[in-house]
Order: sequence, then structure tokens, then C-alpha cells
Amino acid sequence: MTDNILRTLVALYDPLPLSDRFFVRTRLFLSNLYQLESYVPKEGRILDIGCGHGLLSNLLAITSPQRQVLGIDIDAKKIAAAQSTVSNRSNIQFKVGDAAVLPDTSFHAVTIADVMYLIPPDIQRAILTSIACALEPNGVLIWKTHSHRPQWKYTITYAQEWLMTKLGPTKGAGIFFMDSEESLQAIRNAGLDPTVVPMPSRRPYSDILFLGCKSNKNSPSQYES
Repeated sequence: MTDNILRTLVALYDPLPLSDRFFVRTRLFLSNLYQLESYVPKEGRILDIGCGHGLLSNLLAITSPQRQVLGIDIDAKKIAAAQSTVSNRSNIQFKVGDAAVLPDTSFHAVTIADVMYLIPPDIQRAILTSIACALEPNGVLIWKTHSHRPQWKYTITYAQEWLMTKLGPTKGAGIFFMDSEESLQAIRNAGLDPTVVPMPSRRPYSDILFLGCKSNKNSPSQYES
């Protein structure tokens, strides 16, 4: 992420209350969202599920004006904060929405970052199936979550997320991290071709990225190896 993009992204949140600005800056520092951005098509309709304050959605819209980005979240307060960042930009919008009930349209990519583990595994699998149905042929799922390895990072990750759900601003039914093989199988069962992308960093979190491509038999995917 270039300094110019970073400054532009952070400046969108300047009018918000201090608590929201602090939350957004902390999330930006702790989550290497720029790596997700590199796997999202540079143009087309993009759905960002569980967008929260809209940080990833805004990053996607800023880095490529050819993207038409829709961010959804069940938290109306966070969506209101995200909407306040839109101004006169025409390639991004935010709506209150549930991951279990996706918009009635198709998308070239669907992103979901640090959200699914707040949802029980059976509902996670149902959401993945809905995402697969919503993707265009050769569309791609970009799913950031956390691995169970290394154990010490996973322990720190779990403890932090537990605190965020119990004491902080995160809403969820609990903590439900599926392990890597469970996640890969869930993507396969949804009808997508999965790829694992490691996310090594010095941060004490067990970040991992899963891609799921909706195959088109007549056109090879850019994510096929």
C-alpha cells in the first residue's frame, strides 16, 4: 500500500468520532488488507461481506475506480459510519445486510475478512454456498480468516477475538474458527476451486487467505495453477 493510498484511505474517516477513527486505524495496522486487494479483480461488481466501517470496501474502491463496490454489514451503526465516507464517489455504496441473505445480483468477486469465525460452522458453509451462487463465471471468493497454526499465534488470535466479542465492538454468536482443511472442504462443497495463500507477517496473528474460484469450463481462471 503506497503512502498516498494510505493517506487517502485514512482521511476518509477524519470526520468520524475519535473512537471510530481509532478503531479504523488500529484495524488497518493489524490487518494487512492490501494483500487481499491484490487478488480482487480490478474491475467489475465487488461485494464486501461484513464490511464494518468500510475499510476494505474503501480500499478496493480507491485503488481501482473501475470496481463497483458494495459493502454490507448487519450493524447499522457501522454502516452509517461507512456511508459518511462515500461523499460524491460513484463506485462505492454501503447497505445494512446479512451475510446469510445476499443481494439479488451477481458479482465478479466477493470479499469477506475477519468475519466468518463469528458465525457457527454450519451457517458459514451455507454462506459459502450462497457466495458461490452469487459469483459470475470465473468470479472469485477472497476470504481472510485465521489458521490453527502456529499454535502460539492462534492462541493470541483467539484470545483477542474473544475479548472483542465480550468487551469490545464486535458482534457475534461466539468464536468458530474452522481449521484449514475444514475451510478448504467447505469451499469445495460450495462448488468453488480453492487455493490457500499464506499471509506471513511479524504480527502475532495466524492470518490465512483462501481463494475460491468459480470455474468456467470455456475460460481458464487466472487463479488456476
